[in-house]
Amino acid sequence: MKTRIHVNLSVNDIERSVQFYSLLFGAQPSKVRDDYANFRLDEPGLHLALVKSPEHAGGDAKARHFGVELFENDVLGDWRGRLEKAGVPLKIEEQVTCCYAVGDKFWAQDPDGNDWEFWVRSAEADAMHGDSTAGCSTEAACCTPQEAAVAMEAAKASSEAPCCTPDTAGKSGCC
Repeated sequence: MKTRIHVNLSVNDIERSVQFYSLLFGAQPSKVRDDYANFRLDEPGLHLALVKSPEHAGGDAKARHFGVELFENDVLGDWRGRLEKAGVPLKIEEQVTCCYAVGDKFWAQDPDGNDWEFWVRSAEADAMHGDSTAGCSTEAACCTPQEAAVAMEAAKASSEAPCCTPDTAGKSGCC
């Protein structure tokens, strides 16, 4: 059975977003209008719709992290190499522990601040994050908006300052 996940994102600037996603996925959009564009992709199976809506762009901070799990390191390297060649800024992580798994990954951020993670899992892990203290990872990429909410609650309960907050989520050196 063939399937395709649908994701709808509000964006500030259709042209900038189309340019970014064309580079990210190595494909041209299926449809473009002044206030709308979409990508119907087979690999990964994704129907990504971009809707011009500056008042909602960036959306809910809890839903600003999307990902594509790849299953071979050479495929991850191909994606990474293509994006580096195109000049897309990437955050590279190797053998990082996150979400009870160890893997190699890279991150790219769209013009509206949505983070896209591409990874290959190499092993399972017994911890949510590597070298974790106060429930927060030392890896900035694991300081996602979701993790910020968890860190804020843990800090409130322990009367300690959180190392991961909504303002530092996804940024280098947040922990």
